[in-house]
Amino acid sequence: MGEITVGLDQPYYGASGAVSSSFGKNVVGLNGRAFLVDSTGGRYNRRSIPVVQQRNTSDQRDILLLPQDIWRQSISSWHYGAGQANQDRDEAFPERFLDSFGVDPWTRYQISLLPATEQLGGSSVTYTGDVFLTLCDDKLVVVNDDDVYIYTTLSDTATPTTTATPDSGNAIIDIAKEGYVITTLHADGKIYKTTSAGTSTLFQTLSGATSLEYVKDYLIVGDANVLKDATGSGTPTTIYTHPDTNYRWVDYTPGQSAIYALGGIGNRYQVHRITIQEDGTAFSTAIVAATLPDGEVGYSIGEYLGFIFIGTNNGIRMASMNSDGSLTLGPKIPTAQPVHCFEGEDRFVWYGNSDIDPKYAALGNEVLPTGVVCGLGRMDLTEFTVGSLSPAYANDLFTSNETGKVVKSVMTFSDKRVFSVNGGGVYFESTNKVPSGWLTQGKMSFSVEDLKAALYMQANWEPGCQGKLYLDIAFDTAGFARYATLDVLSTNNRSDNLALRGTQFSVLDLRFVLDRCSTDATDGPQITRWEFRSSPIKGSASRWEVPIMNYEEIEIDGVKYTRDPTAELEFLMNLVESGTVFTYQESGRSYQVHARDFIWQPEKLSAGNKGWEGTYTMVLEEVR
Repeated sequence: MGEITVGLDQPYYGASGAVSSSFGKNVVGLNGRAFLVDSTGGRYNRRSIPVVQQRNTSDQRDILLLPQDIWRQSISSWHYGAGQANQDRDEAFPERFLDSFGVDPWTRYQISLLPATEQLGGSSVTYTGDVFLTLCDDKLVVVNDDDVYIYTTLSDTATPTTTATPDSGNAIIDIAKEGYVITTLHADGKIYKTTSAGTSTLFQTLSGATSLEYVKDYLIVGDANVLKDATGSGTPTTIYTHPDTNYRWVDYTPGQSAIYALGGIGNRYQVHRITIQEDGTAFSTAIVAATLPDGEVGYSIGEYLGFIFIGTNNGIRMASMNSDGSLTLGPKIPTAQPVHCFEGEDRFVWYGNSDIDPKYAALGNEVLPTGVVCGLGRMDLTEFTVGSLSPAYANDLFTSNETGKVVKSVMTFSDKRVFSVNGGGVYFESTNKVPSGWLTQGKMSFSVEDLKAALYMQANWEPGCQGKLYLDIAFDTAGFARYATLDVLSTNNRSDNLALRGTQFSVLDLRFVLDRCSTDATDGPQITRWEFRSSPIKGSASRWEVPIMNYEEIEIDGVKYTRDPTAELEFLMNLVESGTVFTYQESGRSYQVHARDFIWQPEKLSAGNKGWEGTYTMVLEEVR
């Protein structure tokens, strides 16, 4: 038997982490210290534990109706609109999605195809330059170049019932939208009023005028940097002169107790409020009600249901009116191109969307544009997402005939949305549905980024005509691939379970593609629900129960060593109580572990009654 020269305090591993001890198999390393294991009686054991045990979800979306370890994701409504990149984050709205094209999400518990559009007067009726729309005597008015065209019906064969040229040779640069007459501002500064019968009368001449609008029965004109009241037939009166001579007024809208004027210079734009004196004879001076963030250039302003909407070079700001007339701006709804127009009807506000990207490569027979198109977006003022000024929104009507052009105006006529495209045509809602449309759900990880195995999916719909539903999936960084082609018939309302054959993924995105009915162009599928199921790829880690012999005198490989059992007990207790991750070594291998639990079984006092000796069983779990 060997003689004791030093205590058992040598490091159990070298700098590289490799086991360097010459001790036998009954010796283990705990955070660099060697300990003797009691290998008798079957007390030492090692077993497997699953790596993934539960989802990191803070809500109760997963009702426990599933077999253990089967996860599901399901959606049955999309009415909170677009703009949500991740579907299952804690702050996500279950009824919101990423993006859509040609799809109507606004009816709760279903998505369907939007109406197609037709060109007013047919494809041969196109215009050069700005194309304005307004209403007069329940007629639709199209204003372009120096001409005014008045329509009584919407069709692809319609012709104007009246045509007028108020100021021949001088293009119209702005109009006052609505009224009993058509008020036009021309490039030479002349303002004309034209009746629905086509009779035009010169009303005012303002050489520097660039914009005008009827607001609260007043004709407000932007004449260079000067705001003027041109309501009467006499000389216009000055309301406010901006101190910067380069400042230009853009657009105007009524508020609850004020008129709001949008203007600016460079990339700094503001909204001024103007109040009317109680007797209606004069205006107060203009006061800044809101300032747009730097870089946001104002193009249009409108009012609907007590809210103000500001169209900028890259989106829309919804604003609320405060008691003092100032405006509180909401978050930006992004667009790729400037927003020139708004139209409110019922609970919705439509806006010009000059750059709608289909973002789609056909995987079947679906009919979709291959490039950017012009159209409208839509906001729902009854549903809000991240605040009271963040309405739900989505892409809406579009025309495939125009690309790279500006949507200038939008109106409601004969209960249909009508929009004009600069340098193009005028388009209106058709009774037909678009041939195809799609909706992308947004990324889903099942609230855990670990690997999962895709099991199956299914979809539900309202029984209807003979349309089609395609289900596309993008797993992780791969693009969308088609996993199902389903016939939407009057005889069924759901798919079978569509097997996904255990495809492994961390994150996925799902896309619905709808084709309208093959026998009726006015009808299309109404999708009501989808469900996706997966199971976690658990993998395995190790769990040990290690009985450590904590004695004053121990024998390893025939050599006796001495230790202070009280100090060693404190060392072991600290590993458990601190929760630290440390290295566990046995049989020539190293593992990163937590000490999850312990059992201390004291047997006797050490020599001199300095502390207890016994067996300290540690419960270790591998960190993987």
